[in-house]
Amino acid sequence: MRRFITPLTVVGVLLTSTLIWACSVPVFRYALERWPADKYSVVIYYRGKLNQEHQKIVAQFDKEGTIGQQSANVELRLIDLDSKPAPKSEDLELWKIQKTETLPLMVVRTPLPAPVPSGFWSGELSEENVAKMIDSPLRKNIAKQLINGQTAVWVFLESGNPEKDKSAFALLSKELKRMEKTLKLPEIEEADIEQGLVSVSPDSLKLKFSLEKCSREDSAEAGFTSMLLATENDLKEFTAEPMAFPVFGRGRVLYALIGKGINSDTIEQACRDLTGPCTCQVKDQNPGTDLLMAVNWEKLVTPTTQDEKELPPLTGLTGYSKESKGKSGDLKMSEILKKSLAQNGSDSKKTGSNSSEDVTAPEVATTSTTSDKATPSLSSGMVESPNQSDSSEMTQGSSLFRNMMIMAAMMLVVVLGASYFLMARK
Repeated sequence: MRRFITPLTVVGVLLTSTLIWACSVPVFRYALERWPADKYSVVIYYRGKLNQEHQKIVAQFDKEGTIGQQSANVELRLIDLDSKPAPKSEDLELWKIQKTETLPLMVVRTPLPAPVPSGFWSGELSEENVAKMIDSPLRKNIAKQLINGQTAVWVFLESGNPEKDKSAFALLSKELKRMEKTLKLPEIEEADIEQGLVSVSPDSLKLKFSLEKCSREDSAEAGFTSMLLATENDLKEFTAEPMAFPVFGRGRVLYALIGKGINSDTIEQACRDLTGPCTCQVKDQNPGTDLLMAVNWEKLVTPTTQDEKELPPLTGLTGYSKESKGKSGDLKMSEILKKSLAQNGSDSKKTGSNSSEDVTAPEVATTSTTSDKATPSLSSGMVESPNQSDSSEMTQGSSLFRNMMIMAAMMLVVVLGASYFLMARK
């Protein structure tokens, strides 16, 4: 009996966690709104004191510096090899791995736990090296597309073999077009919309994949190429093979497809993983590695919380200009949000956002405009229609069902746990 209780307890725990953390919002959209990009580590080794030129470079990482203003997901660590007490052993080990006497030396590592612990790039501390590592033209292009609502941007890293590259790229392009036509986005539950798990109208979400080439010989993308190859610990072993990286959310690589691994089955599986419902809202329990990008995601993508009084923008991520304010009345608020507001007797406001085309600019911000019209509350004489009543009952029923399932799963865990301890005592 005891042999069966333990597995059942594990199943109960997994069932409970799944019910609590699952939602119906597509993975790519939930990641864009809810998963902050993990920070890269830039470790600078030096002896004694940095000269004035190097100090200016280091100052760029400050909150008021160039890199800090760009909101790049990176943190700086300064290691004086002559300091007393001596640097931590882990810092000294990282220094020894570099096998160089170049100082000051800049070592860049992916977010911890790093797939490549020794750092995926190291070189002299210079303005040029820092600039290429923090940002690049292709990363800017990827960020723009993700901000504009693209499901994912696939980066095709060329191998340098024209025949292999041509064949793999053609197949990938063909399959992505097929996925756009055959895949369907999940229907977002009313309860998830009411909880603010998505900040735009579900109807505005689009299923669209784009494809970008990256050459290993492009000096402007050298830092980005090294970064892609560091998202997994063994990718550098396949230098003669083309690779495909689906990038989603706030610049997160799902995983790499390599050589013959770029086929219809693996491409479809990756696309389904990105467009399916988010089965786990905890980022660390999902696959993927974030890229280093100089993008102020927080200002460009503002998720709606349950306590906010104003309605979320329903015009997509690109927003609209002040000149289009007069046309904003043509944009229909989702019926779900209307019904929710009518029931709560709260005033509604239409909001819009202005976003700069250059996603890396620190001045990018979200602004709102409010209309003079307010939705009258039920208490002021509004009569609730039968459709509204039915929708309300469905919403309440959905929430009640979910809560009951959670409670049942938790009770199952408690009962099984108590039975296990009783059996153990016997």
